[in-house]
Amino acid sequence: MTRHWLLTAFEPLSGRSENNSKLVLNEIEKLAKEASPFTLHYLTLPFEYDRCFDVLDAEVARLKKSGVFLEGILSIGEGAEEFKIETQANNLDDLAEMSDNAGEKRVAQKIFKDLDKGATLPLRFPVEIFARIRSSKNPGFFVGNHLCAQAARKYGEDKKAPLFGFIHVPKTGQGGMFTPDVCAAVIFNSLKKIP
Repeated sequence: MTRHWLLTAFEPLSGRSENNSKLVLNEIEKLAKEASPFTLHYLTLPFEYDRCFDVLDAEVARLKKSGVFLEGILSIGEGAEEFKIETQANNLDDLAEMSDNAGEKRVAQKIFKDLDKGATLPLRFPVEIFARIRSSKNPGFFVGNHLCAQAARKYGEDKKAPLFGFIHVPKTGQGGMFTPDVCAAVIFNSLKKIP
């Protein structure tokens, strides 16, 4: 039986010309053409609080309607200086310094009103396959975290729903050792270990 996975990245933010998560996704797509145990699907998400998860969920629904049932989703986001595989999301949008691509800035705003603002939502994903990548319990409070929280709630409790994982890749893709092709190889080789 064919195993299907959806990989996502974000569009550039704040007027930039590129987002390293998308550069990494492009490199994974090249690797997957050579040898992949999965059929991979790709999606670029808007860097917007109110649209990122809706676009993702619509793609999951579209694939399902066409007969594709996803085993999992791995979303890639641009981080700071290192890899981090996230294990939970915060129930809070809280980044006063930056706006999303729709101009939305959020401070101390709960994502789910029925949960405490300090609540966390676990991500259902086999993080152990990323043995060389540090796991993290804090994906921040910006758009990537918002996506994680929404996905954790929608897919986390339903065992028939796809697994959902989120990995931050270094934003040093223009130099140093973490070039997009190196990041892609680390992720792709880890994905191949999923039993």
